[in-house]
Amino acid sequence: MADFPVEVGPGPGTWYLDPLHSSLIFVARYLRFGRVQGTFGQARGRFDVAEDPADSSAEVVLRADSVNTGVGARDAHLRSADFLDAARYPEIRFAAAGIEPGRRGRHAFLLHGDLTLHGATAPVTLDARWVGDAPDYASPDDTHGHFFSATTRLRLSDFGVGDGGELPWGGRLVGDDVDIVLEVRVQNQDPAPFLERIGHVAS
Repeated sequence: MADFPVEVGPGPGTWYLDPLHSSLIFVARYLRFGRVQGTFGQARGRFDVAEDPADSSAEVVLRADSVNTGVGARDAHLRSADFLDAARYPEIRFAAAGIEPGRRGRHAFLLHGDLTLHGATAPVTLDARWVGDAPDYASPDDTHGHFFSATTRLRLSDFGVGDGGELPWGGRLVGDDVDIVLEVRVQNQDPAPFLERIGHVAS
């Protein structure tokens, strides 16, 4: 194993995103002066941790139509062809392409990857940190989880996502820069059977 100077948490093996205990948050400028926050409620992900963490891989897929800002009419508009066009581009996909040590201590790392959104792909780097690990609350004997925090900033124009047009008082309906805040739990058991059992479909 190479001397990777960062403790990133999970040991070698396959780990899965736990969508029930993860928050996939975006924060966008809205009506020029305001800020609006939303989440994506439907996601699945797989993380293959290698003996050398630098050789690890990951893929996370979000359902574009699971966007939720707490306002039904606004969510419907975001799903429409004006913005995400979820009917035509149903998935938002992040595929990790590399990992390197971060600058915020021995649990920090940078996760480089390609984000596919609205039919376009662009490179994205997550500024991430391993927070800790703990047994699963409901199944502590066979399921173990690790917690991570990560942030990045996207430009909607890099993906061809519309901005809603010009406002009468200047600016655009939605700003080009969108902040992403991730609070993620991964676990050693595939959560799909449990999610299906409780009616939370992950795919």
